[in-house]
Parts: sequence; structure tokens; C-alpha cells
Amino acid sequence: MTKMIIAAAALAVAGSAQAAVTGVIWRPVANAPAQGSPNFPGQAGNTIYTFDLILQGDAGQRINGINMGDSAFPNAAPYALYTNGAVANHQLGGNVRSTAFEGFFPDIAFDTFVALGSDAPGPAISFAGGTNLSGVGGVLRATWFTTDNATLDASGEMRIMRVSVGYVSSFDPFAKGSGAFLGTLGIGGLEVGSPESSIQVGLPGGVLTDLVVGNAFQEVPAPGAAALMGLAGLAGLRRRR
Repeated sequence: MTKMIIAAAALAVAGSAQAAVTGVIWRPVANAPAQGSPNFPGQAGNTIYTFDLILQGDAGQRINGINMGDSAFPNAAPYALYTNGAVANHQLGGNVRSTAFEGFFPDIAFDTFVALGSDAPGPAISFAGGTNLSGVGGVLRATWFTTDNATLDASGEMRIMRVSVGYVSSFDPFAKGSGAFLGTLGIGGLEVGSPESSIQVGLPGGVLTDLVVGNAFQEVPAPGAAALMGLAGLAGLRRRR
């Protein structure tokens, strides 16, 4: 519990006047690594699907950090990201973007990592509490924050995470009723059957905003389908001071 209190305090670093964050969406990343790539242990025979989790809100809004739980104390807070896919981690990757290896190992771009923006090097990221980005138990947890100036871009967006998951290549996770989920299955009146995925966003002035994370395989179309869908931020917005 002490670690979660420290994490919450880290997210609530004081700063400039607050604006707003309104939700999160998934955005697919093209050109995922080849089936059975040896750079992703445990993915033999799987097709890997990669998505960016995008925070949306007011352009210029400062973000202090993201609370997605503490793997050392999983019952201390509700925040977590759930999946029934096999989370893909590049053998040379880490919890943050591995820019030093990108020029030598193109597949590392599809590693699972947290972020506060898309620029390299971007703001320095620190962690509070236990971190699980390997998907052990079908859940990802981490709390990451920065004391640098991390803001939503001119479009009111910020990448806060990249996640790759694999499914056996004979399985279509995008098919209606497939049961595949990265996020919360069942939002939008579709199938039910997964835990609720949620995050907490730390804003200046100590404001903490809770957001529900929907299912990547329901929010975006299958590869080769019509243009990418940019669904609005999901319900579940609650503010705490």
C-alpha cells in the first residue's frame, strides 16, 4: 500500500493550470514482425498485433504520469490492462523505448513499452512500484511518471504505451465474437467476459483522472479493412482531487 501512496504522490506533482484529458483510444501499428520472429521469445506460430494507446484531450495539456497499477500490490488499486493474448516483448527491449537498438534491430519497434509521447528521446520516465509488462497472468501493470514537461501535442494526443500481443496464426482476433481482448471486452454492447481495464492520469495541481480502456480488437478494424477508426474517448471519466 505504501508503494501505491508514493506512486499517487509522484503523479500529482504540482504544475501549471489544468486543462483536461478526455479518453484513450487504440491505434494499430503497421508492419508488425514476421510470424515466429526469433526476436520475440514464446511467439513461435503466432501472428503479432501491435497497438499504441493514445491519450486524448486538450492540446498543450501537461501530463505528470500514468497509474496502471502496481504488480507488487495488485489488490491495492483497480488500475491494470488485461489481455488474453500472449504479450510480445523483444529480447533486447525494456520497459521504455529502446532507441539505441532501433537502427540495428527493426523489430524492436514492436516491443511492449510505456511512453509519454512519441518523440525520441522524449521526457525522462521513472517508475513507482512493481512493474509487469510481460503480461504474466494476462495482466499488465506499471506506474510511470516524469518531472519533465510532457504535454499533449497540437492534435491533443499523446502516446502513453505500445503493446504487442500474439495469437495463433489460424485465429482471427478481429472477428466478431472471437473473444480476443486487449483492454475491456464488451464496451459498446458487444461480448462480455473480461475484467475492466483502466488507468489513472496524473495532471498538474494534484488532479487524478480515471479512464476506462476499451478493447483494441473492437476499436479498430482488421488489417486491410476500411480506414482506421478513431473512436472517441471511452466512458468512465471520474475526477479526484
